[in-house]
Order: sequence, then structure tokens, then C-alpha cells
Amino acid sequence: MANPHLDRSASLRSAADDPIRFFLPGPSYVLARVREAQTRATVAHRGPIFNPVYERIARQLPSLFATRSPVVTATGSATLMLQACLQSTVERRSLHLVNGAFSQRWFEIARSLGLEAERLAVPFGQAIDPSQVREVVRSGRFEAVTVVHCETSTGVLNPLADLARVVREESDALVLVDAVSSLAGTPVATDEWGLDLVVTASQKALAVPPGVSFVSVSERAEARMSAVESRGYYTDLARYLAKHRGGGTLSTPVESVYWALDAQLGHLALEGLEPRFRRHLRLRQRTLEWAKAHGFEPAAAEGHRSPTVTALRAPAGWAAPDFVSALAAEGYTLGPGYAELAATTFRIGHMGEILERDLEGLLDAMEEIAERPPSLTSSSL
Repeated sequence: MANPHLDRSASLRSAADDPIRFFLPGPSYVLARVREAQTRATVAHRGPIFNPVYERIARQLPSLFATRSPVVTATGSATLMLQACLQSTVERRSLHLVNGAFSQRWFEIARSLGLEAERLAVPFGQAIDPSQVREVVRSGRFEAVTVVHCETSTGVLNPLADLARVVREESDALVLVDAVSSLAGTPVATDEWGLDLVVTASQKALAVPPGVSFVSVSERAEARMSAVESRGYYTDLARYLAKHRGGGTLSTPVESVYWALDAQLGHLALEGLEPRFRRHLRLRQRTLEWAKAHGFEPAAAEGHRSPTVTALRAPAGWAAPDFVSALAAEGYTLGPGYAELAATTFRIGHMGEILERDLEGLLDAMEEIAERPPSLTSSSL
């Protein structure tokens, strides 16, 4: 009997979208109808055409974040929102849970703002241990704790619910979350888990072109902002909230991406979040099964592997960049390794609109290349 969830997701794809050979861990593949939505004419962004679209988007976003709080948007990358979260809510001290390149970036942003930023770091590929966090936050000296849910550089999915619970039990620090490569691909229960600021971006599991970032804002976070004097301007989340509640954006938005976002949110509603989450789990499982059968070791520790991106170490004798180059010659785009794992890993972004049939095409190509002697890879010819 056919799997109804497979049928549902597959039926939402048109012939113009087949096959997907683009497996970056962001930006991800964008459906043809979503790309086409960007071609609408430019209009007044505080006028009768754009306003209803913005309001429709604003109504739908909180369900993706599983929150009753407002979700504000900005024209800019997620890095803008990461800085805005810190600059709007922290005056002196922040703690940063670091287990990869992007969690390290949030620490570096804090240092650039002159904050007394501290790190709790574990090796790349490991998840953050909640018991370690408990010991550090008990001091009560931090105004905020930052955590990356899915560390895109390694494919680790941190135990976000447990980490947030520990922070809330041991302190009054805000819980700031980078959910850039997790939200819309795996559950992010903002209210249930006690998350204060949750950041994501348009180009990852949401599968919208790059250009828009998002943050959900809890009542605790909003209250904290009122005590912070120097929030900047473009980084001032209080300004974003005020404009959002008035039915618009802080500044001129990248309208084309909002048109695309509006179309994609309709697509997500048709698929449903729970079926979407299950599809991503199947993609992770199939990728890990293939890796085990062919001697490719995941960079992420067992039990903490992301449903949206898998980083793999190539077998002995192979250089990971050579493997990526060989796949590119076959028409497949993968992510190279990142930061300190650049030379030893490559990354498969199985997020957004990737279906099982797309992944099987990639795995077939990977198997054919894996059977070649390493000396015959494209970069060594």
C-alpha cells in the first residue's frame, strides 16, 4: 500500500521541479511556483497591495514557531537577527553554547558588541550536554544564553528542550535560539520549551529564496528590551515589534522574497507540518543507512543527528573536496565541509522540498563515485 505521506508531498511538486539535484545545506531548492511568485510587480510597501500579504504572512508564521508570540521579519540574513537579539536584550553578560562554526559566530558577534561574553564549548560533532550548562548558569550572572538548535557545520541537533529547561530552572537568563537550519524541518516548540527569541531565515528548511530573516519574541524578551538603552536602529527589535503591530515592516522590505514566502507558506499548509517533519526524518534515516553501508562516517554524534543536514567524513583514501567535485561533475550540488571540518567532511542538505526520490538519485550517484578508485576523482584528473 502506498505511503499517504509520500503521496501528499510528491503530489505538491510539478514537473518543472523534477528532479532536484541541489543539496546545499542552504540556500535550499525553491519550487518553481515559488520562484515565479517573485516576478510580481514592485508596489508601495505601505499600501493596499502589499499590506494584506504582510498581514497574511504575519498570521501564519507563529504556527511554524509553535508560539502565541509575534514573529517579526526583516530584510537581511539571519546574522542580522542574531546580532539584533543580543543588542536588544543584553547589556553586559552572555553565555554562548558552542559546538560548531555557527554557534561560535554568535559568540563572536557578542564580543564585537563589547559584551562580557563567555563560551561553554565542546568539540565539533558533539552536542551540548545540559548537565554542563546547569553548572555554569547557576551563578545567575548571565542575561542571556545562546544556543544553535541545528549546528549546520556538523549536522548536530542539540537537545534544545532540555537545554532551555536547565537555563530556566537555574537562572532568569533569556534563551536565545538559532533555529536557522531546523525550523520547518523539525519541531521547534517555542512556547512549550520556554524559548525567548528564536531566529530563522527564509533560505533553509522553509525553502524560500534568501533575503528575509525572522524572530519570535516572548513577553520576557520584550520586557527585557525596555531596560536596554543602546539597541541600535536596524538591530532594535522593539522598533520591529512596533512596526509589526502596525501591520508592516521597519524599513523597505525585499518584496520579491515576501511574495515567494507567501506562496511557500500556502504550500507548507497543504503538506502539513507533521508530515513535513516525518519526511525529513525519513531523509535523515536513508542518508545514514547509505553512509553506514558505504563507509562514510557522520560527523555528528549518534543520537544527535539532524533531520535537515548530514555532514559525512569520507573513507580513508578519499579527500572530501574531491568527492564533492566528482558529484558536481555529475550535476549534483553538495555543501563542502565548513570551518575546521572543511578538509575532512562534506554536507548533504536534505531539507526543504527534497523528496525521497531526489535523495535516491543523489545516493545512486554517490555510490557510483564511491566505487571508483580515489585517483579517478575529478579534481585529480
